[in-house]
Amino acid sequence: MKEVKNYNSDTILSSSKYGNSFMYEQDQLQQKRRLKKLQWFFVLVLMLGYVVAALAQSSGTNQTFTTTSIFEPTIKDAVKLGDLPEIKDTVKKITNINYGIQSTPLVSKYEVVPIDAAKMQNEPLAKLYRSLLKLGMGTYTTPYGEIWLNSLRTRDIAYGVHYRHLSSSSQLSGVGYSGFSDDEAELFGKKFYKKHTLTGEFNYKRNVIHYYGYDTTENHLTNDYTKQHYQLFEPIVTLQSHYTDSSKINHRIKLGYYNLSDNFYTAENNVKLNTLLNTYINKERLFVGFDADYYNHKLQKDTFNNTILKLNPYFDAHGKKWKADIGLAVTMDLFSSQGDAKFYIYPQLNAQYDIYENIIIPYAGINGGLQKNSLRSLSTENPFISSNIDYKNTNTKFNLYGGLKGNLSSNTSYDAKVSYSSADNMAFFVVDYEKNLTVNNKYKVIYDNATLFNVSGQLKYQYKEKLNFIVKGNYYNYQTKTIDKAYHKPNYDLTFSTIYNLKSKIIIKADIFVLGNQFALTQVKSTTGGNPTLQPKVLDGVGDFNLGFEYRYTKMLSFFAKFNNIANMRYYRYERYPSQRFNLMIGLTFVPF
Repeated sequence: MKEVKNYNSDTILSSSKYGNSFMYEQDQLQQKRRLKKLQWFFVLVLMLGYVVAALAQSSGTNQTFTTTSIFEPTIKDAVKLGDLPEIKDTVKKITNINYGIQSTPLVSKYEVVPIDAAKMQNEPLAKLYRSLLKLGMGTYTTPYGEIWLNSLRTRDIAYGVHYRHLSSSSQLSGVGYSGFSDDEAELFGKKFYKKHTLTGEFNYKRNVIHYYGYDTTENHLTNDYTKQHYQLFEPIVTLQSHYTDSSKINHRIKLGYYNLSDNFYTAENNVKLNTLLNTYINKERLFVGFDADYYNHKLQKDTFNNTILKLNPYFDAHGKKWKADIGLAVTMDLFSSQGDAKFYIYPQLNAQYDIYENIIIPYAGINGGLQKNSLRSLSTENPFISSNIDYKNTNTKFNLYGGLKGNLSSNTSYDAKVSYSSADNMAFFVVDYEKNLTVNNKYKVIYDNATLFNVSGQLKYQYKEKLNFIVKGNYYNYQTKTIDKAYHKPNYDLTFSTIYNLKSKIIIKADIFVLGNQFALTQVKSTTGGNPTLQPKVLDGVGDFNLGFEYRYTKMLSFFAKFNNIANMRYYRYERYPSQRFNLMIGLTFVPF
C-alpha cells in the first residue's frame, strides 16, 4: 500500500490564512492523527483477510502454503515542512544611486543690456531767505516791528540777528499813564565741528513800564516819576558733543552771564554754569549734572550774594514698554544774608509704563528742588514790583505726581496729571502799603510755607496742516501757613488755542484765556476814623478772547490783522492795574531780500 502526499503551492500558501505559527502547528497535528487512523484500518483489513483464508482452508481441499517471512506493513514518514512560509515583499530596496548633472553651456543669441541703478531723489529743500520783516500799527497808538536777518544753509556755520519792538501810549481812564515799550535784540551763531557744536548768543532786552495803578482824582504824577525800566545784557556760550560711540562720554557745557538793572539804581549780576555728562553702563544710561549759580544783588543801601550748587546724578533705564529715571539732587545753599550754608537732598524718580500701544500710559514720580527768587524772575512775573524787595530761595521739599497720557489716534493726544507739593518760602505779591503811603502803586514780595494741590489736563488735535488746536487747564488749591490767602494766585486757568490753514493762503488763529478768582490784600478805611486795615479782597476772574487773520498774497508778501480782548472787558490781573479794552492791530509781512 502506497500513500501519496501532494503539497502544491496552493497548499503551502494557504497556511497564510492562519495568521500565525500556532494555528499552523494545530493543522499539522490533525494530519498526523488522520494518518495513524489509516494505518490501523489497513492492519484490521489484513487480519480479517488472514482469518477468512484460514477458514476457507479448513473447509476445502487440503493445500499447503509455505511462508518465507512474516509480513510487516510499513508506512513511510510524511514529508514535514519545518520552515515557516516566507512572504515575498513586492517593494524592492533601492541601492544608493549617485547622479549628477552634466551641463552644456547654451550660447544665447541675445545680448543683455545693463540697466542703470535707480537713484533716490531727496525731497527738494525749502528755499531760505536772508531776511523777514513784520510791521504793524494798532489802537492805543501801538507800533509794532520785527526783523530777522540770517545766513543761508551751510554745513559748518550759521548766524543771524533778531530785533523786536512793541510799544503803546495808552491812557486809561481813572488811572495814571499806562504806556509801555518792549525792545528785544538777539545775536546768535553756531559753528559745527565733526563731533561738537559750538553755540554763542547775545541777548539784550529793555522793558519800560509805568506804575499807573493809582487814582488820578487824588494824585497827579508825572510820567517820568512813575517810569520804570528793566535793562538786560546776557551773553551765553554752549558746547555740546555728538559722539555716536556709546563708550565715550557725551557732554553739554553752558556758561552764561547777565546783568539786569532798573531805573532806581538796583542791579543784579548772575554767573551760571550748567554741565551735563552722560554715558552707558551696560545697557543703562548714566547722567551726571552739575550746576553752579552765583547771584550778586546791589540795592540802594545794601549788597549781598547768593550761590546755589547742585549735583544731580541719575540713571535712565528703559524696557520694551517701560522707562524710568532714578537719582537724587544734592544742593548747597550759600546765601550770605542768611548765615551758614544749608544742604538739601531731593529724590528724583519718574517712571511710566505703556499698557496698550501708546494709548494708555500711566506715569508717576517724585522730585524737588531749590529755586532762586531773583529780580529777573520776579519782575518777569509781576513788573510792578518795587526795587527794594526781599529775596529768599524757595525750597520745594517734594513734589509728588501721577497721571495718564497717550494717543487716542494718530491726530489726538492727551495728558491728565495730579500733583501735590510742599514748599518753604513760596513767593506772593501784595501792594506795599508801608513804603507807598500816598499812591500805593508798587508791590512787594512776601514769603510763606505752603502746600499746593494741582490737577491739570491737556488735549491736542491736529489734522494734517489744516487744523490744529490745544486745550489745557489747571486747578490750584493753595494752603498757606501764616498768611490768610495765596495772594494773586488764581484758583484755575484755562487756555484754548486753534489754527486753521485754508490752502496755505488764509490762516485763522483764535485764543481764549480764562483765569479764575484770586485774592488781593487791600487796604480798607475805618468807618470810625481809625487807621485803615488790611483785608483779603476777591478779584473777579479774567476772560480774554483774541482772534487773528493772515492772508498770504505771495510767498514774499502777506497781510495780517489781530483783534484782542474782543469781549471789551476791563479786568485786573493785579490789583489797581486794569487792562486795555478791545484793541486792534493790522500790518504786513514781507521778505526784503
